Amino acid sequence: MSRVLFLSNPYDTSAEPILSFADELIHSGKEVTFFSSNEFKNPVEGIGADFKPYAQDLNIFNNKENKEPKSGLISALLEPMKFIDDIVGQIKGLKFDYAVFAPAYPYANIITQLLGIPKTQFGVPN
Repeated sequence: MSRVLFLSNPYDTSAEPILSFADELIHSGKEVTFFSSNEFKNPVEGIGADFKPYAQDLNIFNNKENKEPKSGLISALLEPMKFIDDIVGQIKGLKFDYAVFAPAYPYANIITQLLGIPKTQFGVPN
């Protein structure tokens, strides 16, 4: 059984289409681990994927008032290794055959290189 890592940007216009694709892969027998923001936990687990949350809320479109000096997105952009290390730490010991991500996902190249797996952009014709 193939294992697929999904890296989703944490907002509806990115997560919803890629979530549908993950659902199709699960129905075809693939095992899916899906990174996104906490608001997608129920939909991700609802399709049978393993949900992994980002350590910080990266959704720049979320209307919650942020009292921290830097938002999660700003932290991820200014301190990318903290963001990347969190993801790699959460999947430590898991083996993936490939990764799927949205075109705007910032660190897919680095993460897939660290894991030694191929990657594909969702929604971008080859």
